[in-house]
Amino acid sequence: MDLLFGELKKDQKIMLRRKAPYLLLSLSLIMTFFLYLKGLNGDYIFDDPANILDNQKIAITSLDYISLKSAWYAGDAGPLGRPISMLSFALNHYFTGFSPYYFKLTNLLIHLINGLFVFIISLKIFQWISHQYQSIQIKLAIYLACLVCLIWLIHPLNLTSILYVVQRMTSLSSLFGLLALAIYCIWRTGSIAWFNTILAVSGIMISLFASILSKESGFLFIPLIYWTELIIFQCKNLKFQPIYLQKIKLSHILWCGVVVGGLFFIYLLPPYLNPANFAGRGFSLEERLLTESRVIFYYLKMFFYPLLSDLSLYHDDFFISKSIIEPITTLYSLVGLIGISVVCILLIKKHPMLIFAWGWYIISQLLESTFISLELIHEHRNYFGTIGFIITTTYYLGQIKNKKIKPFLYFLISIYVANLAWITWQRSEIWSNLVDHAVYEAAMHPSSDRANYQLARIYMKLMQLYPEQQSNYALLANKALSQSKKSYNPANGAWFAELHLDSYLKKPIKQQTINELILRLKYEPFQNSNISFLSAFTICQIESFCYVPHDQAVQILFAGIENKSVDNKVKSELYKLLTQYYIGVISDYQKGEEFMQYAVALHDDVNGRLIFSQIYRLQGQTLHAEKQLQKAKQLDTDKVWIKEIAIEQHNIENMIRSKGKS
Repeated sequence: MDLLFGELKKDQKIMLRRKAPYLLLSLSLIMTFFLYLKGLNGDYIFDDPANILDNQKIAITSLDYISLKSAWYAGDAGPLGRPISMLSFALNHYFTGFSPYYFKLTNLLIHLINGLFVFIISLKIFQWISHQYQSIQIKLAIYLACLVCLIWLIHPLNLTSILYVVQRMTSLSSLFGLLALAIYCIWRTGSIAWFNTILAVSGIMISLFASILSKESGFLFIPLIYWTELIIFQCKNLKFQPIYLQKIKLSHILWCGVVVGGLFFIYLLPPYLNPANFAGRGFSLEERLLTESRVIFYYLKMFFYPLLSDLSLYHDDFFISKSIIEPITTLYSLVGLIGISVVCILLIKKHPMLIFAWGWYIISQLLESTFISLELIHEHRNYFGTIGFIITTTYYLGQIKNKKIKPFLYFLISIYVANLAWITWQRSEIWSNLVDHAVYEAAMHPSSDRANYQLARIYMKLMQLYPEQQSNYALLANKALSQSKKSYNPANGAWFAELHLDSYLKKPIKQQTINELILRLKYEPFQNSNISFLSAFTICQIESFCYVPHDQAVQILFAGIENKSVDNKVKSELYKLLTQYYIGVISDYQKGEEFMQYAVALHDDVNGRLIFSQIYRLQGQTLHAEKQLQKAKQLDTDKVWIKEIAIEQHNIENMIRSKGKS
């Protein structure tokens, strides 16, 4: 009997040992969910409203082909429009409306799925390394993979990819990219039969395609798979023997591929190096490249030593490098980048995991932290880039076998994980309340234009919600706007907000504010945000909420057109705003037509022709309206504007019928 109980206990221990890793994995997922749970109650932030709430094409009410196609083409970010991400937003709206809670919940579920893929990738890498080098015990591989998954899931640097709704573009692209990498690792460490290979290649190709259509950073998973093969699997078979193709080592072919890929990369560069691409930015190409050398180390600091005060939605207060020695940290950063790369190359045979981690990170930053005219710094750009560092660090920790050191090591790991969880929970708590979030961001980043501008907007909303405290909130809003104006490299939001604020308070519009705004719009680099500011200003004037005198309002709108850095497409949008202003404020249809002629001459698009059609219809000129509508149909080759065109067609037909009756 004792023998029987002994056998049962032994079996239970074996079962528990087998289940333990999956229990730890489940606990990691549950822990991550609860860390972010409070943050799901937060609101839309930054450019979420512009990309989601103001985008009528994703506000679908049915799942018919036309609605889904309209949502597919609803995006204008990036060269591809990121259709899968836009479609996911549309499906979110269809099932849950525009409630930010469910948009953020969807992001969190995507993040948890990504965590599972990180676990699979890590596990396969550790198992391969264990068999090849015997540097870590095979039974330890699954526990190390759990640790990698946990650290990545709860790291506070990843928070913006979850609670900043529009950054689903990053996490969704990563989901498909990590799936492709996971499929590759499973296929590479298993039996490479023809059927398995066909399935794997098909799965990888489909996943990569979906990743790219979610966000262009999905392209980076192609070199990441390539890099994983070169450094981890090293072009060896399951017996760890070199793979040959026509008597040539596969590794030699792939390393030649790196050189060819580098040359191809250089070949693609010229269009992106055009100084005109940076006309709407507050920096040149040279300044961007120099600054990004410092940004990389700032990212690494936030990853290895995260501080709540560093982590932020807004990093527009990051000083731009004007030269290699201004600031001097630019030189240090460039030397650091070269130095780390050289050390990793020198140690490639003895410590291949070092170059694996460093190469993985550099690859992850190739698009968004180099030559493309994007904003300088955003935390979500590190979403999948840090995985290599976690795998490598965990790998070296797994090699420590000293029994005296192990308890201390476990204690340090526990403290580090607890600290990550604590910071993430704190950030999630802060992000759960729009007011607290705005106050915190402005306090931590007093030189940030965006942080102070957002704080002012919050106070202006509170001023309307609580009229009994109007004077107090107005004072706080003015203080935040003043701080925004004095911030590092400010945009024009604070000046426009002052016009709104003074109009709401029925105060005289400050001439100084108008003069400064006109000069800034005319002579400063014309940032993309100016279109949104000018659009909001135009609507404010049309709806009589703003009281800027007519002549000065026109000067403000014209100032952007006179800016030498503005291209034809942007000028076209500005002329459309002038059209809306003249018709909406003073009912001057003749001027409206004149401005629309300029708009379509500069950039002919469906939206412009629809506006033209509406102008003629409102004047009762249905024949001219029909002609413009036909041009809109011709321009809408992808049938993206089919609903808007149908509405305008219906309105024209109604006017014709009403004329016939009269």
